[in-house]
Amino acid sequence: MITLHYESRFGLARGAICLDGRPHIYLEGYDQDAALNLLGVRSVARLKSKAGGVAFLTLADGAEAVLDAPQEALAKLDEGAALEVTIIAEARQDKLARANLIGSAEGSLRRLSPVLSLRERLLARATAAFGDLPVEAVDDPDALDEAEDAALNPSGPLPEGGYLSVERTRALIACDVDSAGGEGVATPKAFAKACNERAASDIARRLRLSGLAGLVVIDLIGKRHDADRLRQLLQSGFGAEADRLIIGPIGKFGTLEFVRPWGACPLMDAKPDLRAAHRLLREAVKRAQSEPGRLLTLRAPAGKLDIIRPLLAASHDPLSAILRLEAAAKSEVIV
Repeated sequence: MITLHYESRFGLARGAICLDGRPHIYLEGYDQDAALNLLGVRSVARLKSKAGGVAFLTLADGAEAVLDAPQEALAKLDEGAALEVTIIAEARQDKLARANLIGSAEGSLRRLSPVLSLRERLLARATAAFGDLPVEAVDDPDALDEAEDAALNPSGPLPEGGYLSVERTRALIACDVDSAGGEGVATPKAFAKACNERAASDIARRLRLSGLAGLVVIDLIGKRHDADRLRQLLQSGFGAEADRLIIGPIGKFGTLEFVRPWGACPLMDAKPDLRAAHRLLREAVKRAQSEPGRLLTLRAPAGKLDIIRPLLAASHDPLSAILRLEAAAKSEVIV
C-alpha cells in the first residue's frame, strides 16, 4: 500500500511517500517553487562559458548549472548560445545543478515546463519509483516527522534484525552492515547472511529517502557471499531505477559497490534558513492549537524572518493575523 502524507501552510509544504508504512520519499520547501534548477525542469538557458571540457550554463532565473553533454557536442557549441536543457541533478553541497542538453533554442531565456506544486513533484517521484500504482492520501503529521528524521539520519536498524549504517563522505557513501540484535541466534552465519540480504534490499529506500547518491560502498558481514543473490536484491529494491545503476562485483574484502546517479538534492543539503523558517512556522501552528486565540511572537535571526515575512503577507491563513515577528539570536515561539 502506497500512502501520501502532505501538509501545506503559509506557502510552505512538506510531504512523504510511504510504502507499507515505511517512508521512501520525502520533500519539503515552497509549495509553488518556480526555481529553474529543480529536478526535471525544462528551460532555455545560455551557454555561459567552457573551460577544461566543462560547460557552464546561466538559467533564466540567474542560477547556474553544468551542462551534461558529449565532448563532441560541446565542441560545436559557442559561448552565448541559447540551449534547451533539462535538469537531471539538483544543486547540492559544493556542487552546481547538472543539465542535460536537448538541443539548440531561439529567443529569450525562459521556462518551458510548467511550475509544479510540491505535491505534484512528490507524486511524480512516486510514479518514477513505483509505477502507476494507486496512492492513498493519509493525514498523519507523525508520519511526516518520522520521514523527515529518517531522511536526515539514514542509518538505523534493519527489518527483523541487524543494523545498517549509512554515512556520507566527500568521496563516497560508506555503508556498514552489522549483526547487532542477533545475540542468541542458533546460527550466527545464517543471521549474518540474512543481514547482508536485508541491507542490499533496504539500501535503495534509504538512499532515495535521503537523496544520497554517487559511489556507494557497502561493507558486508563476512567474506564469502552469494553475489548473484545480493545483486538481485539490490536491483529489486531500486525498481525502475535499477537500470541506471552501475554495479561492481563483490570485492575481495567483502564490499558491494555500485554507482547511483545524483538526482534530487539531499535534505541535509537543503537551504538551512528556509528549513529553519519552516520549522518555526510549524511550531507556531502547534502552539496555536494548544493555546487557541493567543497572540504568538516568532523570534528568530533576521535572515529567517526575511523568509517568513513575505510568506505571512501573501497568506490567507487565519493564523497569520495573530503572528508577530521579532528579531532575536535564538529561534522560538513565545506567547
